[in-house]
Amino acid sequence: MVMMLRVGPGNSYLKDVFPALLLIGAGTVTMAAPLTVTPLSSVDAGNAGVASGINNATARASGPVAVAALALIVGMGPDAYRSGAAFDAPFGLTMPLCAALMCGGALVAFVTLGPTGTVPQLVHWGTHGWLMEPPRAPRLPNPHPHPHC
Repeated sequence: MVMMLRVGPGNSYLKDVFPALLLIGAGTVTMAAPLTVTPLSSVDAGNAGVASGINNATARASGPVAVAALALIVGMGPDAYRSGAAFDAPFGLTMPLCAALMCGGALVAFVTLGPTGTVPQLVHWGTHGWLMEPPRAPRLPNPHPHPHC
């Protein structure tokens, strides 16, 4: 995020903006799977759908809220969107704030998340080329074993 401070009037996209965007993209790709797996692995299989829904809703709602909150925190008003010079000062405050919030979040995760337990080995029942089927669920017992009852 701090690399984004190089963005400004007269700067080159390839030299000043693109490296920061590559770094942000690499971080997003690296963190997307662990941020999804962590909440889903903390619940039993029966609640995985609910956990996935909560995780998705939180992820979708937090982005716009964070953007709006950051603009308010750094004092960005409606005039900032009308000129580049007025946008530059709040942008210069927002990027270090984002970097500090990310470091704080990483520290909280490091301190609060414990080691994971052992993951049981799943048995895959069938393969189709390189594609493997998920394990089959056990069949439920028939409550009426006799058709005439």
